[in-house]
Amino acid sequence: MTEVSSAPRTPASVWLLAAAMVVAYGLFTLASRDRQDAVDFAFALIPQRFDTASPYRFEQPYEMLGPIFGHAFLHAGWWHVGLNAFFFFLLGRLPAQRLGDVRFVLLFLISAAGSAFAYLVLAGKGGMPAVGASGAVCGVFTAYYLAIPPHWSIALRDARIRNQWAVIFFINVVAMGVVAELGWFPIAWQAHLGGFVAGGLAYAALAPKRAQSPWD
Repeated sequence: MTEVSSAPRTPASVWLLAAAMVVAYGLFTLASRDRQDAVDFAFALIPQRFDTASPYRFEQPYEMLGPIFGHAFLHAGWWHVGLNAFFFFLLGRLPAQRLGDVRFVLLFLISAAGSAFAYLVLAGKGGMPAVGASGAVCGVFTAYYLAIPPHWSIALRDARIRNQWAVIFFINVVAMGVVAELGWFPIAWQAHLGGFVAGGLAYAALAPKRAQSPWD
């Protein structure tokens, strides 16, 4: 009799972060309008709050950490949080298995910070408030493709992996950017761009060294 191996388990960090997105939105919808406004003001990416000349600027520098990371757990609707949680859960398992729970959570947070930085720089002071985990999820997208082979450097040399990643990048940055600039839908493509870059750099820095394989 041959034992059939079971599918790899989903790491706890993936469950935790996906649940955090959904629970945070659920609690937000149950809050009063005044409380929702206060949460948005404290944790949404509002470019004017990062402008030292604005009357809405942060009173203390540490307050910036709230939106830099917290925007990833705020969403505009069930469809918004549902899509982000779905794609995060779908593609987060492989890099989480490669990195381990602690480093994967760190990768997610770095991706969120990178998406926030890119949005604030590229959208400018007049940018609209932005919420959602899509920027951080874009970082997970990059990490997923880098995690396919035993070492991330192999992925960079594999045309098949590069091309698949390029399609996802084009849709989420270029195509979404066109849609946003035409005013058809308010998508923060700048955050997507920052997430893709930050997630890739974070994975390369955090991934453990792998043994040699026939791919090398």
